[in-house]
Amino acid sequence: MSKQQTFDRIFALPIKDVLTAYAKRTGNTSPATKAAAAEELTRMVINGQISFDDLFESPAPAFDTSKVDAAAQAAGRAEQVALDALNLSRSTRTRTDDLINAVTALQSGMTMTDDAITALHDGLQRLENKPLVDPLAVNREVTQAIADAFKPFAKAVADAGAEDVVGGMVAATVIDSRPALDVFGIDIRDVHGNPVQVDIWNHPDAPRIDPMFIWTEGILRHFLLTQKTGEPTWLGGAKGTGKTSAAAQFAAHTGRRFVRINFEKHTEAAHYLGDTGYNPTQGTVFQPRDFLIAFACPSTVILLDEVTNAAAGNLAPLNALLEPDCAVTYGGAVRRRAAGVLIFAADNTLGNGDDSGRYVDTRQMNSALIDRFARVITFNFLPIDEEVRAVVNHTGCKPDLAHHVLKAVNVARQKVQTGEVVDAPSIRSVIGFIRGLEMLSVDDAWNTAIVARQPVESHAAIDAIKQACIDPSFIISNL
Repeated sequence: MSKQQTFDRIFALPIKDVLTAYAKRTGNTSPATKAAAAEELTRMVINGQISFDDLFESPAPAFDTSKVDAAAQAAGRAEQVALDALNLSRSTRTRTDDLINAVTALQSGMTMTDDAITALHDGLQRLENKPLVDPLAVNREVTQAIADAFKPFAKAVADAGAEDVVGGMVAATVIDSRPALDVFGIDIRDVHGNPVQVDIWNHPDAPRIDPMFIWTEGILRHFLLTQKTGEPTWLGGAKGTGKTSAAAQFAAHTGRRFVRINFEKHTEAAHYLGDTGYNPTQGTVFQPRDFLIAFACPSTVILLDEVTNAAAGNLAPLNALLEPDCAVTYGGAVRRRAAGVLIFAADNTLGNGDDSGRYVDTRQMNSALIDRFARVITFNFLPIDEEVRAVVNHTGCKPDLAHHVLKAVNVARQKVQTGEVVDAPSIRSVIGFIRGLEMLSVDDAWNTAIVARQPVESHAAIDAIKQACIDPSFIISNL
């Protein structure tokens, strides 16, 4: 049995059993996270100090569970709720399966056992008032019940600043798997022509699905590949091309939590990973920050946004954490990526730095960091027909009006290549312009939504584009 398999078997056991075995084998009765305890027990098994079968052979010496902090107790209770609910789900499915088997036996003329007859009798009584239980529906309801049961504990955990502790203790599972066509509306198939399946989680803090967001097949393929391999992926491209929205909407559609970590030139490792600090209940301890907390929380999409704003040296600690199947000691504990955690980085320069002056303070990234990302995806503006559809979805305007404005904006985007315009207007600018027309004149809406977002040196070119491409009478007639 490999080290990873041993760890997985130990970690799958109830929290109390793992902590008790840890106390017995190490003589340490002070609190330990489940992950840390499982790590130490795994080391003992791999080193031959004790066999796995002997690890939980007999009652351990008294382990003072009162010493386990409030967060760990909350996690234990939540895990037990989950196990009870899942056992109920399995029991319900078993009864349903018994009924189906009994009916099948009856139809085929087979001799039924007493258990099969009893199952059929009980099942028919239930069917007088209820339809046959759908196992998938039961699973979904159970998962929601688990999420609801955990909410009271979640607040206590957050108040204790111990999200990473609980994240490492409470398992999350995929509740469904559906074709990409059902989830995203795009029929994605693999090289063999098989529909690509999408894992569906049920994190209670998953973002809201934006029905107006438009996926392209190329971008979606990369996201689904990231789901399959778990490899970090770099998202690059001009502002307004949908990098952040794509990561958030992938989390929304797949039922994952979304955590966006913003970087700027003063960002240090302590700001996103954590540092030693004083805790009123624990004294001076390492206090994890956003990345490590999200890293330990199952089914989370982490976006390292505008990561090239930070100095390469302050990003170096990420290198080990981005490795596949990492087990990195940081802040006095071993850090492992939780199940279903996906990591994306986003920037405007594809990690290569900025020579144009459009993205001040961005830096060329260390090749060691870039190498941790399996793929670099370039985001571009949507084709005009799809962008028209997105603008119509967001504003409710007529397609002809959206097309008219986007033709002018695309002229401005082309002039970025010649240097006449510094910054390409985004779809957000177009939406802001069209929404502004409800209360503003065409000139005022253009100036506040399009011109004002540009550096001063672009104003003359943007105004010239308006004069040549924007017809105020056409716009007013299509409002």
